[in-house]
Amino acid sequence: MTLQALGTKLIIERVEQDQTTAGGIIVSNQQDPNPMAIILSKGDDVKVKVEVGDTVSVSWNNTANQRYQGKTYYIVDETGLFGKAVK
Repeated sequence: MTLQALGTKLIIERVEQDQTTAGGIIVSNQQDPNPMAIILSKGDDVKVKVEVGDTVSVSWNNTANQRYQGKTYYIVDETGLFGKAVK
């Protein structure tokens, strides 16, 4: 069983972006107030041009936490997206 977003909602997973120093030390960035997220599911009524698997910038103040099978997922409306990472 998986989570499926409905309507204009997206289910996202927070991406932790660790930084590596010049000496090779990994510094965790868990306190980053604006982490990126990966889209895991999108509702049928989402109009913004994003796809499952895209990395996006999100308004974390407008998300709802959902614990499912031991992991934390976030639900956000499409209006809570600021942008997406492009290659």
